[in-house]
Amino acid sequence: MGKRMQRDDGFAMVAVMGVVALITVIAIGSYFLANQVLAESRRVTQESRAFQVAQSGLDRELATFSPAAMVAGAYEKEGSTPDGVYTIEVQQLGGFEYRMTSTGTSQGRVESVTQRFYYIDLWNMNIGAGDAAAMGGGRGWNGNASITGPLYIRGDLDWAANGAYEEGPLFIRNGDLNVSGSGELGKASPIDLFLTGSITGQTGSVYYKSISSSVPDIKLPWVDDEYMDEMLQNAVDESIDNYMGDADRGIVNDECTGSNPLTYAGVRAAGTSDYYKYVGDNSGRGSLDAGTHNLSIDSSSFGRWDDGLGTWYPAGSGLHDDFAFDVGTGTLYVEGTVFIDGDLEIGPNVRRYVGNGTLVVNGTVYIAGNLAPRDGLSAEQCLGITAPSDVYLGKDGGFADAPAYMMGAIFCNGTCGLYHTATSFEGSILGADIYGDKPNIYLHTNPILPTVVPESMPGAGGGIVFPGTWTRN
Repeated sequence: MGKRMQRDDGFAMVAVMGVVALITVIAIGSYFLANQVLAESRRVTQESRAFQVAQSGLDRELATFSPAAMVAGAYEKEGSTPDGVYTIEVQQLGGFEYRMTSTGTSQGRVESVTQRFYYIDLWNMNIGAGDAAAMGGGRGWNGNASITGPLYIRGDLDWAANGAYEEGPLFIRNGDLNVSGSGELGKASPIDLFLTGSITGQTGSVYYKSISSSVPDIKLPWVDDEYMDEMLQNAVDESIDNYMGDADRGIVNDECTGSNPLTYAGVRAAGTSDYYKYVGDNSGRGSLDAGTHNLSIDSSSFGRWDDGLGTWYPAGSGLHDDFAFDVGTGTLYVEGTVFIDGDLEIGPNVRRYVGNGTLVVNGTVYIAGNLAPRDGLSAEQCLGITAPSDVYLGKDGGFADAPAYMMGAIFCNGTCGLYHTATSFEGSILGADIYGDKPNIYLHTNPILPTVVPESMPGAGGGIVFPGTWTRN
């Protein structure tokens, strides 16, 4: 009996030691597993922080991106958030497409994100962004129309009859691309196409290297009462500041004595107020798109300029009033802001312009002349036209319709129509509706325009980022 008891005790001891060993193994395993889970959790947390740093840097830089920063050598660029630091790199992939990479570092962990995107300055594209209607923001382009450069249309775009569209990108929101006849798009070089609708008709005449159904909703800074009041005040102030155009240019140009607008010594344009850059009533402007002081620029000179004879300004000085017209040479001078409280007609005797400025028109604009910069588009010579109504090139209420040409910028709340056969426009049109339904219409962007567009034009200095593919590295 005693021996049996010893054997049972020995067995119990072995069993207890086995259980203790098993518990020890489990405890040690659990310890290492817990450490591994903790380390993994810490790693995931650190990676998440590094990713958030990278993403924050990407969001910040996309919001303030400008191609000018690349020229100025701003990239690589570094920044920080409360969780770490990031480095931004940008590559231009071609045309208007870029790739931005943000690398974030937090607690020794490194993560990066990459965004491909388009950046287009408002004044480096033509935009018909009014409410889509039967004809949409962009009407039919027919009869050998030639368009190059970025184009944004809200509504259907009808393309027909030997029309040729090149370069792109082409954005069509809330509409279809209707191709008929022998119209072609992107034949010389396939375009990037952004289209919410469908390609209909002659689908084989559309050549694209990429197509996306994601089209941004562009909202233009429409002409309103606040803008018009500000521009009117600019015109009044600049009439008596004794500078040629903006005072920041520092070009002294005697306009009046003692800030008295009545001492202006030049011949005024018809219908001007006391302030020679404001065509309208001293008591104030008319309601939006209801001005009553119409102006025709065609057959009568006004203002003063360097005529080479020293009549008003020293010969060779290049000085001129902020608003003047020399019918002898057909030269229209516009500097800063000129306000016209009514319709504006620019007749066929206008053959060129000088100056960097904006004609703000509280009515409809008719252009039957030639508005080309005398010495080429530059910071010194760029004309803008702004109106809450319509702007017509090749059509003039007081003159015979004739082919017109303009190089510069147009912004209007209504329709901008290239009305007459062989009418040409180089620059950018921002409006509710753009059309050119006559033969041989020419509409081309100019890459210089965004850097020289007059400051008083709506949307000057602003661009739009169109996001593309996004990846986490």
